[in-house]
Amino acid sequence: MNEALVSTELLLPRLDRDLRSRGLTLVRAMPRDTGHALLEVRDQAGVSMAGQLFADPARARRVAAGTAPGSGLVSTVGELAVVQRDGADRRIGAAGPAAEPGARLVAHRPERRAVIEQRRGSATVYVKVVRPGRLDAVPWVSEHLHRAGVRVPQVLAHDSTSLTMAALPGATLHAVLGTPQTSTTAAYRAGRAVGRAIRRLHDVPVPGSGPVRHDHAAEVEVTRRWIGLARAYGVLPSVPTQLGASAGSLTEASEPVLLHRDLHDKQVVIDGSDVGLLDLDLLAVGDPALDVANLLVHLELRVGQGHTSAALARSCGTGLLRGYRISEAVHRRLPVYAQLTRLRLLAVYAFRPAGRKAARQVLTEPWRW
Repeated sequence: MNEALVSTELLLPRLDRDLRSRGLTLVRAMPRDTGHALLEVRDQAGVSMAGQLFADPARARRVAAGTAPGSGLVSTVGELAVVQRDGADRRIGAAGPAAEPGARLVAHRPERRAVIEQRRGSATVYVKVVRPGRLDAVPWVSEHLHRAGVRVPQVLAHDSTSLTMAALPGATLHAVLGTPQTSTTAAYRAGRAVGRAIRRLHDVPVPGSGPVRHDHAAEVEVTRRWIGLARAYGVLPSVPTQLGASAGSLTEASEPVLLHRDLHDKQVVIDGSDVGLLDLDLLAVGDPALDVANLLVHLELRVGQGHTSAALARSCGTGLLRGYRISEAVHRRLPVYAQLTRLRLLAVYAFRPAGRKAARQVLTEPWRW
């Protein structure tokens, strides 16, 4: 007899109850669909672990039984959740690199990808592990951008399931803005350098094949999907009224550019006047306003989270626009993409209990750039 699936809106309340019974806390859920979500949970010692949540109890048992059997790294939490420690995974080979001496598991999205920090002599490298074939374009893209003057991590080795990259020297923009000693002048200069780096990316000739087209309609669809999932899981009571205006018609960029498409302050590394960009997995072709707006709205979010001050965020954003040399046409499209970013973040952070208030504040108290 088949077991009944648990309704989507009941999954997170049951997860919360089951996690608490084991002394665990939900950091964030990343829904794949209405019956499956990836998880990051934390124990009482502050150690983060990956996991998965299923509407189907039988599927949860199958995944638990089939993931690193005998290792002691996998456990079920209640009937619906599986916790996977130290990179244990049945689809990607993350546990081996993560177990090497001195290695640190930086990120793990079960059955999709993991990032491991390793020491190689005096150097730090990062190993990205994925399912077969998911990295085929990355070495070519990295070389293409490097030749065009865009600072990205050097690819040291790669095969069908892993990519080893050199670490970029410097600190992320997120770290710079979170440092108490950072002045508004320093924030402005950092923003201006970041703006120049984004401009270099956008000036790279678009290759004839490779990156997909991601226009305004595609960004609206991404936002709608996130809002739909947040509503299905019961963490967003209603569809924000602002979605209608942001989803309306927009004059597209006359010359689409190469986009990062996930550009925020943790993806930008600053080393003096040099700026590097991380994580090119979502590279696409589209409107430059999308990248600029996404980064600016993340500066707003960091203020709401208490990570930095409004003065530093505004100084950084002003410097970014100056360094980017934003045109009037791109500046006119910024508000639409900024509002779509705020709406998407509202839904994304609805799955992160500690971040919901800041994301809602970004939407209800938007800045003008």
